[in-house]
Amino acid sequence: MMRLVLHGHTEKGPVRDENEDVILLGRVMQNSGEIEIRTNIDDIDLLRDGLLAVVADGMGGHAAGAMAAHITLATLDQVFYQSEKNGDLWRMENALRSAANQANLAVIEAAAGNAGYTGMGCTLAGVALLGREYVVFHGGDSRVYRLRNGVLRPLTEDDTVVAIAVRNGRMTAQEAETSPSRHYVTNATGIDSFELHTDGPQSLRPQDTLLICSDGLHGLIDFETLERMLAAGGTAEERCAALAAEAVRRGGYDNISIILIDALEEESTAPHG
Repeated sequence: MMRLVLHGHTEKGPVRDENEDVILLGRVMQNSGEIEIRTNIDDIDLLRDGLLAVVADGMGGHAAGAMAAHITLATLDQVFYQSEKNGDLWRMENALRSAANQANLAVIEAAAGNAGYTGMGCTLAGVALLGREYVVFHGGDSRVYRLRNGVLRPLTEDDTVVAIAVRNGRMTAQEAETSPSRHYVTNATGIDSFELHTDGPQSLRPQDTLLICSDGLHGLIDFETLERMLAAGGTAEERCAALAAEAVRRGGYDNISIILIDALEEESTAPHG
C-alpha cells in the first residue's frame, strides 16, 4: 500500500514586506506557515473527487498581487471540487481547465472594478491527484519538478521572455540566468490570453517526490542543489524547511512557497507463511 504525505510551506522571506504567494493543499488555502495532509493512495475521496496542490505567485503590487492569488486559488478550489469526476481522469482534467478559466475571469473582473487592482494577476503551478494518477498544470514561471531514483526532472516550462528565447535558440540557458528580462512573465491569470498548460496523466511510483514552487525558491537555488537537497532524506516538513532556509541564506529577495508530495511505500503487516 502506498501512502502520501503532502506538506506546504509559504513565507514572505526576509526582504519583502508582504507575502503575495498563496498555497492551496486539499481544501486549505493560506499565505503564511505550514499545511500538511496525510492520506492513503486508495482513499475513497482521493479516488473519486481528486485533490489539488497549488502554488500561486501574485503580481501587481502588495495588496493586488495577494488578492489575485487568493481569487485564483479560491475559484480553483470551488469550481474543481464542485465538478463531478467519479474517478475519471478525463473529467478531472476538464474540471481543472474549467476552474482555471473561471479563475482567470474572476481576476480580470476584480481588477476592472477597482483601480488599485489594475494589472494584477498571478502565476500558478500544481498537480491534480486522482489516486496514484496525477496531472501537472501551470501558467507562468512557478514550477513543478519530480524526483525519482535520486534524479530531479522539471515537469513544466516557464512562460517567460527568456525561456521562450532559449527554446527558440535565440539565447543560451546561461545567458537566460543573468538576463535582466528573466522575470518578465508572458502568461498569468488576469490577462485575456491566459492559458493553463497541462501535462498528464502520470503515475506516482513509490519513493517519488513532487516539488511545486514559486520563483522565490527556484530563482535562488540552482538545479543541482535542489536535486541534492530533495534526495538527502528526511520528512517532507524537514526538507521544505531546509529548502526555504537555503533560499533565505541566498538572499531571500522574494516570497518563498513550496509544496512537497512524497509517495511512500507502506511496509506490509501481513503474516508470512
